[in-house]
Amino acid sequence: MIQVLIRFLTFNVVSDHPAVYWALAVVWLLLLLASFSSIRSLPISFGAKVGWFLVIILLPLVGLAAYAFRCLIRGNWSFLKPVFSPPKSARKIAPR
Repeated sequence: MIQVLIRFLTFNVVSDHPAVYWALAVVWLLLLLASFSSIRSLPISFGAKVGWFLVIILLPLVGLAAYAFRCLIRGNWSFLKPVFSPPKSARKIAPR
């Protein structure tokens, strides 16, 4: 049992399964395509779009992380308002 645990803890995915590289490459390409299509649809200037493209191409990890953070900050979170607001029965009715 200890040998199984040690083998599990020292499991090296990349050396045991080289197809992991292909899966990571596919995920990376999907992230790039999604971010590029998202940037194209943004209502910003052409120069800002080119800037985002260059940041993502020249600094891949930092660029995608920065763009994801930007999307989280500028996203429309209004759909969560009903979840965190009290139910109508709990709201007090103001006297007239």
